[in-house]
Amino acid sequence: MEVSIIAPSALYVKQLEIQNEQPKKQVRILRDDIAASDLTPEMRAWGRHIARCRHKGRSVRVPAMCGSEWGQLLRALELKRALA
Repeated sequence: MEVSIIAPSALYVKQLEIQNEQPKKQVRILRDDIAASDLTPEMRAWGRHIARCRHKGRSVRVPAMCGSEWGQLLRALELKRALA
């Protein structure tokens, strides 16, 4: 059995074993890095805020975001070298 971060549920695997089938593999999509110039000013500000709070040992509440905003925030933190 291969170790994978994305794994099917146990019930699904049992059902496939009964049918003598193998679980389908889920493929991770690799994407290019977001350019620093493509980050919105709001996400850069969030990155600075989170880095400052982390440095001071404070907790930070991050609001709900869509996937592209979350990616920009993580990229801003990488550029700030707060989280790598």
